[in-house]
Amino acid sequence: MFYEHHMLATAGYAGLAALYGISLTLDVVRLRNKLQVSLGDGTREQVLELLTKYRQDPAILDDAKQVSPFGSKYYRLTRAVRIHGNYMEVAPITLLLVGLAEYNGMDTLAVHGIMLTFLVTRVLHRRALRDDATAAGRNRLYGTSAYLLLTIGIASWNVWKVIAEPAVRAAWSAIQSSF
Repeated sequence: MFYEHHMLATAGYAGLAALYGISLTLDVVRLRNKLQVSLGDGTREQVLELLTKYRQDPAILDDAKQVSPFGSKYYRLTRAVRIHGNYMEVAPITLLLVGLAEYNGMDTLAVHGIMLTFLVTRVLHRRALRDDATAAGRNRLYGTSAYLLLTIGIASWNVWKVIAEPAVRAAWSAIQSSF
């Protein structure tokens, strides 16, 4: 049966979002296998690596490059785990908000725009955390900023549509009926 509010656009993007999430999961699995880390993000292994170096030469703690996590072979895994974790933190609420907005009458073209923007922001975020030396580059700034603005916008639209718009209509009707 075909319903008026069928949320086809959101459903399609939910599928794309799931496939993207799987690709992030596979990044973590690949790095864990390569580095022989069975659980976690490699922090334990980074600390053990540093302790081994410290036992050989305690002066290593004076060398910032030696003790920095950025130089560890496990740091790429730490980044991949955070990229995956961040995505899994933000994707469900985004899909829920957009799905509810589509159900409540948001134009399909707006849904496409929002979901495409969401996916692009997540790709920028992934690229920033994976490729930038300190993970503080412009891609991260743009991706995070765009995501936050997008979420504030879609959340506000839902609040307006479900709470404020009916209240405004009720107040307007009351005003009109008083004349």
